[in-house]
Amino acid sequence: MRFINEGTFWMGDDKNLPDEQPAHLISLSSFFVDEKEVHIWHWQKVASWAIENGYVFSDSTQQRKDGPYWYEEGNELLFPMNMINWYDAVKWCNARSELEGRTPIYYLDNDHSIIFREGEADITESQVAWSYSGYRLPTEAEWEYAARGGAYMLKYPWGNTLDGSRANFFRSGDPFDEASTPVGYFNGNQLITDADNSFNGENVKASDQVSRYGLYDLVGNVSEWCWDWYYDSWYDESNARKKNTRGPSFEFLAPIKGLEKKPMTRVARGSNFRSKPDANYGNELRIAFRNTFLPNSTLRRLGLRCVRGDIDDPLWLNAKKVDGFPGWYYMPWFGYYWQSTKIWIFHYRLGWLYPKGKGSYDNWLYFPNHGWMWTGSYAFPYFYSNVDAAWYKYDAENPAFGWFNNVLTGEDKRFGRVFP
Repeated sequence: MRFINEGTFWMGDDKNLPDEQPAHLISLSSFFVDEKEVHIWHWQKVASWAIENGYVFSDSTQQRKDGPYWYEEGNELLFPMNMINWYDAVKWCNARSELEGRTPIYYLDNDHSIIFREGEADITESQVAWSYSGYRLPTEAEWEYAARGGAYMLKYPWGNTLDGSRANFFRSGDPFDEASTPVGYFNGNQLITDADNSFNGENVKASDQVSRYGLYDLVGNVSEWCWDWYYDSWYDESNARKKNTRGPSFEFLAPIKGLEKKPMTRVARGSNFRSKPDANYGNELRIAFRNTFLPNSTLRRLGLRCVRGDIDDPLWLNAKKVDGFPGWYYMPWFGYYWQSTKIWIFHYRLGWLYPKGKGSYDNWLYFPNHGWMWTGSYAFPYFYSNVDAAWYKYDAENPAFGWFNNVLTGEDKRFGRVFP
């Protein structure tokens, strides 16, 4: 992920479509954003774990479009995930958080006790734990801030001119026309041929299209779900200018849409491979363009890119006290341990350890018989040794506690508990 520093920027465009006006100043806190759109392989890895742990995704996710069979330079699953509705995207963000040991963001209640894992719920802003460390969809403001890369008055992340060597859009000349490209395809090695909308891109020396903030595919490929409800007059509202604005609330927008007899839709940003670069379509490829879909929409041109706040959890935030055993705690991935009053812990299999780190995703443990080793819920039972720069796997099947196996050499070493 790329770090986006806090700042203030001009959002919108006074010279184009009415729903982009007026341009207005917005201040945002710092956050992290995925360098590339979530690809199919990553989606599958998280979703497989999620389904085994109580998550339910819509059937449409099984109807995704993979990359073409003839693509030999990389895996056909390294294309952007698609055929996911807004609810799937939000639940997947939660699953990614849990899998990696972070605290999930989206809940079904205001107390943030019931994690959103199944169904289709139009969760409200108060049901989102914005101060937690997990992954989420970007707000519309965060997406545009990241895409602009510190610049204003530009149509596109790179400037104001467009050709097929820059991005994947409608008949732009890349080999994947009428479909998505691999994520990060426009990295200086992209191939472009003459096409209806290549705009001489086939004669331009290909260059790396990474944005000022280190991001790919902000223009074209697949549109990316955002958190916000869509309201065409939102930029006129005073709340659109508050710090860290999250768009119109459900309570604000529902009565308006009821009077208009129009359905409520969610914002998606970034255009897609079907987007056309002409004025009749509002030039959908511009940074300021606001696309909108019903939240249950599933399309091959619609995917996601995650963000997370510049926030860290306290060490082992979600550890549970063991009833009837004072000082003992339990975490499903780590097991049982006793917490002393001097930071040191006693793990029932690993012995005495000195822990430090963040949540369950960045954990350093000091073993008196070895030194510092790193692990986390996503890596466990694998540990990285800072002493000899090697990976070890804890041998949980060994009846004698404390044994580790060097992943590279196969050598067994006993770093942990020696007795019994």
